[in-house]
Amino acid sequence: MKNTQKITGGQAVVHSLKKEKIKHVFGLIGSATMEIFDSLYQEKEINFIGVRDERTGAHMADGYARASNSPGVILAGQNGPGATNLVTGIAQAAAAFSPLVSIAGSFSTKDKVQDAFQGIDQQSLFNPITKKTWTITETKKIPKIFSKAFNRSSSWRHGQIKCLTEYFRYFFCFCDCPSFLSYWFK
Repeated sequence: MKNTQKITGGQAVVHSLKKEKIKHVFGLIGSATMEIFDSLYQEKEINFIGVRDERTGAHMADGYARASNSPGVILAGQNGPGATNLVTGIAQAAAAFSPLVSIAGSFSTKDKVQDAFQGIDQQSLFNPITKKTWTITETKKIPKIFSKAFNRSSSWRHGQIKCLTEYFRYFFCFCDCPSFLSYWFK
């Protein structure tokens, strides 16, 4: 009998971070990315560094990227203001060509047409200050897009990448499936 157990979006993100040899993730815990935080909690090889707000975390991830010459990772816990708080740090990383990957939650596809609470078009917000932005709506696409994101962030003329996940009403998840990891990648 085949193993039909599916991993959650949060687990897929953490597995992808591990595959990219990420040792530190800066972030602020919030409900829009809780499944990622749950998976990070169980992953002992990745050190989560909690911050007081996403602005600080973005600058810390940028500083880490500059000092280590490895991608810095910032995880915004909330969509809406959590994601918008990343703007200054991401813009600074862009100006310095720092390899930075930011991950933020969003709201579900269904809620987008209903003027959801804390809803904002993150794709349009981050396009001008990132090399690339992705919106991931299926858990199975997370590993491939994460691989592309880290590859692009570390390619010639390092730069910031933004990943967005969609927030699900029933499962904090990144995709339109029963798992969490709904995030927007830039």
